Amino acid sequence: MEFIQYIVTGFVGGLAQIVDGTIGMGFGLITSSSMMALGFAPAVAVATINVAKIITGLASGLSHWRFGNVRRDWLVPLILGGLAGGVLGGLLLTSIQPGNARTWVAILLILMGGLVIWRTIHWKVYCTLKEKECRGCPAHTNGNAFPPNNKNHMILKLGGLGFLAAFVNGLSGAYGPMATTGVLLLEKGEPRHAIGTVNMAEFFVAVGVSVTIIAKLSLSQFPFGLALSLAVGGILIAPIAAYICRIITPRILAFMVGISLTGMNIIAIVLLMR
Repeated sequence: MEFIQYIVTGFVGGLAQIVDGTIGMGFGLITSSSMMALGFAPAVAVATINVAKIITGLASGLSHWRFGNVRRDWLVPLILGGLAGGVLGGLLLTSIQPGNARTWVAILLILMGGLVIWRTIHWKVYCTLKEKECRGCPAHTNGNAFPPNNKNHMILKLGGLGFLAAFVNGLSGAYGPMATTGVLLLEKGEPRHAIGTVNMAEFFVAVGVSVTIIAKLSLSQFPFGLALSLAVGGILIAPIAAYICRIITPRILAFMVGISLTGMNIIAIVLLMR
């Protein structure tokens, strides 16, 4: 029975990673729902997911880096803000009941998903790089390129977003819905850059959240076997997901993010109301 549980968990990890690596969200939402269904306490479930994310996040992040999906200027502020937010969220999770917070977070994410869908309908491909760095992408050809934002302003925006997304991750195990959607809305670059950069940042956030929660839990309560199963399933799929993300048309990719975010959180609210 335990062996079958590990096989099912590995399958869930692979499914979650192909969704997460392709549209920048879903690993935490899918795996946390599965672990709750298996009867694990929220803190144990979130810690397990984040331990798995340390491995899958590294594999996914490096895959996205290899395919050119990571923006280094976005990565650093997301990591710095994320480490602080993840630690705080993990500390809160081990001290309070997160049920009410999850409802409000789900509503916020539905609204963000709606904004992404709206932006997709009124779609323009922008590029924030200089033309010599971009080497003549369609955005420059169509006159939709513009100079990068003020660097300090961009760092503050992305740092704040990284903090908020990691805080939500510390409470629920879900980092991508807030982080990917926020980057898409704040920075008008290609969706694959938002998805790839968030996947890379997620590794560092997962380390902070995992260490924080496990430090407050008894190691005897922690299901290391399930975390490893989730990770193995995710590692096998990560390069495929990164490649899919690279070849899908940006407008379709952004629309998939908005629809997935809205749908996932409507389902989450329905389940919470039962």
